[in-house]
Amino acid sequence: MGRWTGLLGCTLAVGLLLLPLRAQDAGRLPFASLGPDQGLPSGVIQTLAQDSAGFLWVGTETGLFRLEGDHCTRWTTEEGLPSAYINRILPARQGGLWVSTLRGLVHFQDGRIERIRLGSGASDPSVGQIGLGPSGHLWVATTLGFYVQQEGLQFAFRSNDHTRDLAAFASGGRSGAVYLAGKKGITAFLPDGRTRQWGPAEGLPRESCSTLVEDGSGRLWAGSGRTLVVKELDGDRFVDRSRLLPASLSANSRPLVDRDGTVWLPTQDGALHILGDRTERLDASLGLPFRWVRSLLRDAEGTLWVYGPGLARMQGLGRIRNLSLSSGAHGEIFWFIHRDQTGRLIAGTDDGAAVIGPKGLMRIPGTEGRRIKGLASDRQGMLWMISSTGPTLWLRPGQSRAEIAPLGEPGFSNNYVLADAQGEIWLGHATKGVFRWDANARKLNQELAPDPLRSSGLGVYHLRQDGFGRMWAGTSQGLSIRTTQGRWLQFNESDGLPSPCTVYGSAFLPDGSAWIHFQEPHGLRRVRLEGDHLRMVEPRLRGTGLRSNMIYAIQVDARGQTWVTTDQGLDRLDPPLHLGQSDGLASEDCAVQALRVEEDKLWMGTAAGLVSLDLGGLDSENSLVQAHILDVVCGTRRLAVPFRMEAPVPSREATLSFRIGAPSYVNDRELRFQVRLVGLEDTWRDTEERQIRYPALAGKTYRFEVRVAKGGAPFGPPAGLEFTVLPPWWKTWWAISLELLAFLMAIGGVIRLREANLARSKADLELQVVKRTEELRARNEELSAAMGRVKQLSGLLPICACCKKIRDDKGYWNQLEQYITDHSEVGFSHGICPDCAKELYPGFTGKGGNAPR
Repeated sequence: MGRWTGLLGCTLAVGLLLLPLRAQDAGRLPFASLGPDQGLPSGVIQTLAQDSAGFLWVGTETGLFRLEGDHCTRWTTEEGLPSAYINRILPARQGGLWVSTLRGLVHFQDGRIERIRLGSGASDPSVGQIGLGPSGHLWVATTLGFYVQQEGLQFAFRSNDHTRDLAAFASGGRSGAVYLAGKKGITAFLPDGRTRQWGPAEGLPRESCSTLVEDGSGRLWAGSGRTLVVKELDGDRFVDRSRLLPASLSANSRPLVDRDGTVWLPTQDGALHILGDRTERLDASLGLPFRWVRSLLRDAEGTLWVYGPGLARMQGLGRIRNLSLSSGAHGEIFWFIHRDQTGRLIAGTDDGAAVIGPKGLMRIPGTEGRRIKGLASDRQGMLWMISSTGPTLWLRPGQSRAEIAPLGEPGFSNNYVLADAQGEIWLGHATKGVFRWDANARKLNQELAPDPLRSSGLGVYHLRQDGFGRMWAGTSQGLSIRTTQGRWLQFNESDGLPSPCTVYGSAFLPDGSAWIHFQEPHGLRRVRLEGDHLRMVEPRLRGTGLRSNMIYAIQVDARGQTWVTTDQGLDRLDPPLHLGQSDGLASEDCAVQALRVEEDKLWMGTAAGLVSLDLGGLDSENSLVQAHILDVVCGTRRLAVPFRMEAPVPSREATLSFRIGAPSYVNDRELRFQVRLVGLEDTWRDTEERQIRYPALAGKTYRFEVRVAKGGAPFGPPAGLEFTVLPPWWKTWWAISLELLAFLMAIGGVIRLREANLARSKADLELQVVKRTEELRARNEELSAAMGRVKQLSGLLPICACCKKIRDDKGYWNQLEQYITDHSEVGFSHGICPDCAKELYPGFTGKGGNAPR
């Protein structure tokens, strides 16, 4: 008995291990919840709509909100709404929004709120259901009947039938009809003007249908509670399909007709997606953060929004799914992704290896508790599983349990395993270099041995075979390449590689060059092997298509595009694309070597699970995005759309700030804004701010412009606002004119004063001239008189050659002194010269003496 019990226990254990894990682990869709952090209330979301510009509008019990990325703008009764309780929001055909509130209907456009008057009485009838007809005209159900929009904001009364206790509205689809559901059943208003009715006799539930929708094929779905019925386009009766419902249909809910014509039905346990003859569920098991769903919206970018007790946005456009082995922290790291010869996708994790199937992950028995760092399938179909901390495992073809491979010491502590183009197995050891498996001899042969002079050994972290048959090995001592002749070439810092030079991986480009990355955050290096030399072609660092220099894995897809995992998520080079946790990745902390790129899908391992990414149509997300100016602050005044800037801005309000945004909700962190203020700056400049401020602008005309680009797409068309700033009063034309006039007057006064001074100076000068002239004349007269008294000597004077007497005009001889005294004003004093003194008075002079004076 005990033997059978033990055998039964082992059988059950193996069976449980091969069963798929919980349904939610088959791949959870990432959702982002929006609430108070974005400016939304924490209560129930009533309605959601998108306007023609692309902005999302949220209706709640406390107001109308425009969602602007991580910010919301709110409108309530203070801004002119008749009530802050919003029932329904619909885009208006002529632009703007229809907003149904608890106290009436309004048209909201460019910040203007216009109340819609229905009926001819003193007060408007109470508004119930509203909906858009096939042509985009608004249908409004009231207590008096229903009205249909005409041109502009005019409405015409249509009928007072079928509006009592109206519970649901539907339009569109192939039939082109408008449907109203109430207590009497369903009434269809056909395009040719006829009406048609269905009731319980045609298969409808006896209670009013709260759910009503026509799908893309013309089938009409109706239901309430746990009942769901459907009528074909040309059918006369409804057929029960209640078995499709996972839970009761949500009351006061609105189904969604998706772009492809499929239908989403809100229920009390997620949303039911009806795709022709099959259905899918979107619920908490797939990542939806709440159970009860009121409605859904698919926006212009393709993002699915779900709302009810909260607002949730599906990240990654539904292309991303996150898988995990357990709900706890253990076993979450995925180290490797491999597809074997049978097409199975197998992942190596911290807690064994698992087969990835359509229903989830199935753990491979015999691998539990082992860290599986690499996987490969050889030509015989044997699955190799290596571990850097344990033995290499085998899973033989046709077997369900892995076993330890009998490889001896080289079979322990391997970092990498590779099956080459011929299906032969290569192992990269943690310390002993490279080994190749000889299937015939059933043993490992060493291909690359460590340097015996190095005590640390040779760690091999990656092996890759290029298109020429050469083997590239990333090692702890650089890059080793095995030529087709079997020679190993070694490249390290001396060949231009960064230091320290531990190579962690490589990937080959179509032109024959290769990317290599490193253990340290050195980014990427593109190299080319030319003979026995390694040529550096191109470095790639952070900011050139990389979000981080810490590279964990690299792959090149069939289109030649390079994909890289880092410590900050997933990057694609040329054209650049970045995906992170805000885009739906389970974690941005990627695992080393855990990257696989296939034709239409990418798999990556992270510290929080396995991520799959559908690559189809990925670049369509990076379309042109239109930037918007959301509001303007002039001084202390805040201006909202439409900006009434016709009047110039006074100089006291010349400090302006502009709040900018863009209606993009996919990879919104990848939006790149550029701004410029023409008149102050001519070139565009990048900005990470959403509030752009220009202080104390000088008086002139300006134009503020903003544009935005998403990912690798070019910049979209700019949004602009032109305005004029008035100069301060002292710089106005009249002030400048007065200043000029005052200046001219001052100049004139100065000139006149100067002229008066010159005139006075002239008069004084003339007086001085007259006075000086009189003085000069008197002096001349005195001089003339003096000259008259002066006796001059002129001509030849007869003088005695001996006694020196001079003969005068009368013939008398006069002494020289006497003659000169008589004929001039010269007087004489007498003395004796030394010569005469010697001659006349020799006794009175000594030798060399002087004559007496």
